[in-house]
Amino acid sequence: MISRLTKTPGYRFSKDVHVYKTLPPALLGAALITLIGCQSSPSADRPADVDPQALKTFTVNMQQALQRSIALAPTGEQMGAVTLQVTFDRQSAPVACKAEKAPFKYGALLPADVTPTDHQALASLVEALCWKTIYPVVPAAFYNDDETVEVRAPIIVQLPRAVQAPGTARYRAIAQREYFWQQLLRELPVTSIGKASVFYQANAQGKVDGCLVQLSPNPLREDAFRLDGNLQAQLNSRCMKLDLSKMPGFSSNEQGKAEGYSEVDYAPWMVGL
Repeated sequence: MISRLTKTPGYRFSKDVHVYKTLPPALLGAALITLIGCQSSPSADRPADVDPQALKTFTVNMQQALQRSIALAPTGEQMGAVTLQVTFDRQSAPVACKAEKAPFKYGALLPADVTPTDHQALASLVEALCWKTIYPVVPAAFYNDDETVEVRAPIIVQLPRAVQAPGTARYRAIAQREYFWQQLLRELPVTSIGKASVFYQANAQGKVDGCLVQLSPNPLREDAFRLDGNLQAQLNSRCMKLDLSKMPGFSSNEQGKAEGYSEVDYAPWMVGL
């Protein structure tokens, strides 16, 4: 039983790193989202002294962040290739996001039997998701003396219809994740980066009998996590007041009970989205 709680362009440093990984099988199975290299643009008059291992680690972690963001988003039947440009400040927080159609060489990596969807719609989707992503720490050498740095990431998105259709486990989990974001966290002025895990129990009418919200670090930004007792108390209080009958995919068992779990990422730049 869950207890009730109250509580500038010029000289360009670039390196193509080809890394191919599938998404978490429990979520997407055969879906393919690929980050094809990262490029950063430090100042024009100063060469970038970037450790190769730091670059490799950042590229892999950037891929992981973008993969997860798209995997957990209501993408619809979007397929194609885009280039995402993210501008980061010194805290590795996004301050600008822009997505556009990727060069032909990236689109050509899609299977021959796949027809790309409207590139403007896909670019708009990726651009919106850019703001809802938690990113790894940008290596300090990327900045030199600048206050911001741009990172470009060509991305291929190929999500099979079978994993996007309404009624699938992925569709339901994503919809519930968005529900808890909107109801619990969207308007709260968070000051750290982390993950809220929501465990709930309710009756057949959706009245919450018990709710527990736990805060934990995001693996990519453990240094930016702060265990905020006030935030946790607010989330638990809000959760107890929810009408879960309005949550997508809500259902109860034969005993008239409903219980479940969801995870919601949070970061200062996500507030209000």
